[in-house]
Amino acid sequence: MSIPVVAALLIPTIYGLVLVALILRNDRTTGLFERLCMSFPLGMSFVTMQMFVLGLFRVPLTLMPITALLATEAVGLSLLLRKKDIPLAPRPKFPLYAELAGRGTGRKVILSVLVLWVLLKVGSIFFETSLRPIYAWDTWANWSVGAKLFYYSKSLYLDVPAGDYFGRGAVSRFLSYPVHNPLMQVWISLWAGGFDEVLVKFTSPMYLACAAGFLAAAIGREAGRIAALALVAIFLGSPLLSYHAVEGYSDFPLSVYLMLALASFSRALRGERDYWLLTGLFSAQALFTKDEAFFIIAPLAVSAMWHIMRTVTARRDRRKTILLLGLPLLFVAPWYVFKFTHGFGFGADSAKLEFTFHPEILVQAFMNVLSLDNFAVVPVLFPALLVAAGKPDRTFLHLLAPLACYILFFHLLYAFTPYYYHYFSNGTVFYRNILTYYASLIFLTAFLVRRIRDRMRLDPQPQPVGKRQRRSA
Repeated sequence: MSIPVVAALLIPTIYGLVLVALILRNDRTTGLFERLCMSFPLGMSFVTMQMFVLGLFRVPLTLMPITALLATEAVGLSLLLRKKDIPLAPRPKFPLYAELAGRGTGRKVILSVLVLWVLLKVGSIFFETSLRPIYAWDTWANWSVGAKLFYYSKSLYLDVPAGDYFGRGAVSRFLSYPVHNPLMQVWISLWAGGFDEVLVKFTSPMYLACAAGFLAAAIGREAGRIAALALVAIFLGSPLLSYHAVEGYSDFPLSVYLMLALASFSRALRGERDYWLLTGLFSAQALFTKDEAFFIIAPLAVSAMWHIMRTVTARRDRRKTILLLGLPLLFVAPWYVFKFTHGFGFGADSAKLEFTFHPEILVQAFMNVLSLDNFAVVPVLFPALLVAAGKPDRTFLHLLAPLACYILFFHLLYAFTPYYYHYFSNGTVFYRNILTYYASLIFLTAFLVRRIRDRMRLDPQPQPVGKRQRRSA
């Protein structure tokens, strides 16, 4: 990976870090590492959305106008940080190092092994990404052909009949699909000096590293360090995740944005007001990544509104909270205005609104999950952990409801539409759909682990029979 490509990955990260500093200016609990893990996904989506808007206005998609705009914004945001006396980042802390250097040999060995495994796994993904070009047909047809045309035409390829927008005439690309992914590839290519089919994929392992780091920090706060690293190790052990992390698909970036939206929502539910804004932003960025995000973001919005109306009694505070959540969703407005004014519709172009009924897919879906072919044990154990954890609290229910609606949505598609039933039957779509919520499932598992651990601590220890008899005597 060359220095220009490293710069292409660092610039969105720094841009995102500045935005996180502004948004979380009153926060004292989110550490530097956790903020950095949020920064790349946040900043990368801001870069691609601005590239999209520039392309709509026929501004050439070259390095100069894009970087000039980003630099101007970065200077303005930095001046605002200075004026408001907001630090760019909190002082770094090293709690993991403190635990590794502390007492308890067994605990240190477990932590060391888990940390080493996670680092080696993430490092191997970066290494494998550098070994081969784009391989998967879906990656090439849906995302990379358009990116290559954008790069060499220095435009969004809009000066053609509407049916051939975004390079659809070159290959069977779906017009309704968001352009976040191809514009990421253009951004890397601009810095690399050419469209390199190896280098353009390096955003995928960056998303993986950010997801793994964020989950380690967030779950560590919820369930403890060992549980966090163990769940991250399980997360990284998914064969399908490893495959997507070295390709240029959009399923895994969507998974990261959905997990960040859900994690931000969890903090907002606990009274951390700044996180309402991040919930809205990550939700909007998920919508700019893949169409199916709508079917979890809509239930999340309903869940959030239910919470706000139930807990925020003052009308003025309620209005402010709703605005904090809702205004960031305008981030994705340029894409949806363009999409629907040109009649691009929703989802795959070849998917027709036809109905059938295949209830047998429930059995097949269950067997697919049990096979463990593409994922680790979490999708299998999650229902069992849900039962073992006992009665959930309101926070967990608010988080679980959007995810449950999202999973139900996919199964309704499989059972009632011929198009998705076909792709479910040939094994194409089911596991990739799971991947889009796999990171969120790992995050919610932490709540169940903590709940089970707390129940075990609170359960009274059984006393020996002899002692009970002596007391009764």
